Amino acid sequence: MNAQIIAIGSELLLGQIVDTNSSYIARALADNGIELVQTTSVGDDLQRMNEVIRSAIDQVQVVITTGGLGPTEDDLTREAVAEVTGRPLVFQSHLMEQIEAIFKRRGFRMAENNRRQAYIPEGAIPIENPKGTAPGFIVEGSDWVILSIPGVPSEMKYLMEHTVIPYLRRRFNLKSRVIRYRVLRVCGLGESAIGLQIKDLMKESRNPSVGTLASPGDIKIRITAKADTLEEASIMIERMEQEIRSRLGILIYGVDDETLHGNVVKELEHLGLTLSVVETFTAGLISQKLGSPEGRSVAQGLVLLSESSLRRFLDLEDGTFSGIMADPQAVSDRLAERGSEEFETDLVLGMFGKIVEEQGREEYRVETCYSLKTPSGMERESHPLGGEIPTLRERASIIALDMLRKSLLKKGRRA
Repeated sequence: MNAQIIAIGSELLLGQIVDTNSSYIARALADNGIELVQTTSVGDDLQRMNEVIRSAIDQVQVVITTGGLGPTEDDLTREAVAEVTGRPLVFQSHLMEQIEAIFKRRGFRMAENNRRQAYIPEGAIPIENPKGTAPGFIVEGSDWVILSIPGVPSEMKYLMEHTVIPYLRRRFNLKSRVIRYRVLRVCGLGESAIGLQIKDLMKESRNPSVGTLASPGDIKIRITAKADTLEEASIMIERMEQEIRSRLGILIYGVDDETLHGNVVKELEHLGLTLSVVETFTAGLISQKLGSPEGRSVAQGLVLLSESSLRRFLDLEDGTFSGIMADPQAVSDRLAERGSEEFETDLVLGMFGKIVEEQGREEYRVETCYSLKTPSGMERESHPLGGEIPTLRERASIIALDMLRKSLLKKGRRA
């Protein structure tokens, strides 16, 4: 069974509000084995709404609309569904009584235009709404169903849980069919390089299916399985995860909602190590990601925002400072060494970035260097990066954290 969500409201298209309803509804459908094939946003225009709804019932079995059930002239969901399904709007006195009761209970006087909310398409099943003044409704066709619910998130969530999902389970005899997914989080390679290593799995595997999603310095690999039970879906996902892990190994840093910085802190705590950070180009992003009010492993974060602050911290004479600035890796090493002298921590991470070329349109090429001072010596990495400064800072902070993560994993294996 498949479904489409239609989020209604011009405010969505204008960017005035973010459509969180569709993501909530999508999760609820997946949890009950209903495959979502499309989400659509449409403004408060009756003709366009008609076109979108008509197209949806031609393609899917379940159409869920959210929004457009208010009392004003631009709330047109009732009219659109009525026109598409050929069912005139009919006044429902019991819905009117419920709406009036809500106003009375809340101490407000009901306006006359609220009567519009008591009209639903002829033959539709009312969805009573104890949380608000906008009832929903269900229109059943021969091989499709339209469920229209309010756009107010608290009302939408209540009706999804108490009416929509129970109805769909009864109507389509949904028993134990589930859709489950797991996200493997990867860094250290770009999306294209990751894609090459799991290309066959993405192309050939249908259940479970495999897909990727990229963000700066971070790749998410989603494994989605459909099965009759949660246990079966979990087994399918675990087998696919094992195959992907056998190919990507240490590049995988986390699962689902785990974060790179969160796992670094956990590993520090597991090994009983403390860390200080001295960073320049990243403007404090590394320290910000690692810092937490209750954390004790990350003891110090020093951000050097100017050349004068860098010079003072390195404590070098002018001639020596000028010489070392020509070698970004040497600067990074010196940051870690000075941090080791200043801070009483087991590890010190030094990060330095030098802009080597302005590429135009606020884009730059930057040589980024990373040095990790440990009791056994210095570990180093360097990466040339290109792009806009905010993106470069984010990428550089992720590289630094990933370098730290891999070093800690090696220490954990030796322990």
